[in-house]
Amino acid sequence: MKVLKALRYAQEILSQIENKEYAKWEALLILSHLLNTSPLKVYLYLDKEIPEENFLKILEERKNKKPLPYILKEAYFWGRKFYIEEGVLIPRQDTEVLISVFLKLSLKKGKILELGVGAGIIGITFLLENPNLEVFGVDINLKALKITKKNAIDYKVEDRLFLIKGDWLYPFLERPLFNVIVSNPPYISFSEWDTLDEEVKLFEPKEALISGKEGTEFQESLLKFAYKYLKKEGFLIFEIGYNQGKRIKEMLKFYKWKFEIYKDLKGYDRVVLAWKENM
Repeated sequence: MKVLKALRYAQEILSQIENKEYAKWEALLILSHLLNTSPLKVYLYLDKEIPEENFLKILEERKNKKPLPYILKEAYFWGRKFYIEEGVLIPRQDTEVLISVFLKLSLKKGKILELGVGAGIIGITFLLENPNLEVFGVDINLKALKITKKNAIDYKVEDRLFLIKGDWLYPFLERPLFNVIVSNPPYISFSEWDTLDEEVKLFEPKEALISGKEGTEFQESLLKFAYKYLKKEGFLIFEIGYNQGKRIKEMLKFYKWKFEIYKDLKGYDRVVLAWKENM
């Protein structure tokens, strides 16, 4: 099957389970995977033949609501392709706001702590954007650490990435070691779980999504304890759920953090930048 025909066919099939714009994007992702090129370069190969059996198999899996990154074992983030497998959270575009906020700090060098590394997309992006940084990544999930290590090796930053199996801040002594602590923590409440899309509930790791009864347990832990691990004039950056802005602002004030909150593309409060004065 030629690429042009495959592109049209994939859009038609995928439009049955998602909106047309996203169906078009996923069709490009599938074909870029089969052509071993970037999604936007697919249009350069419209007359090229692709392996039809593989193509149809991917579409069949996607029709059954399996997330495309788990099928292709790859996901794009900040313009780069990362390896991914089932068992780790799929990168979201909203998390790119966190990268933008971090880069605004214009750190010349420093040590960054990432809590909950997943596939390593955040920490590795930091290292690629700034060759003078070191990242310490913590995750309780051994598979996540292995996938992060693979991505770090693929991007040749493994010498500046130090991975630790552990739970949250517990592997560290309460000392001011880091310039920035960053996290995209679980922020779904127990009650919200049933409202999630089927493909999220069936395939993505529950422990990477659910925080607890309130949905803000991990963020509150950061606000209570993170300052003990930050150097003077250090920063805390973390992601929040679309409906958590008001509650998080109350917590920030209660725990005496100065802060700015940045919105995502849909206009929801999404990323918190916080710091302590005279720390």
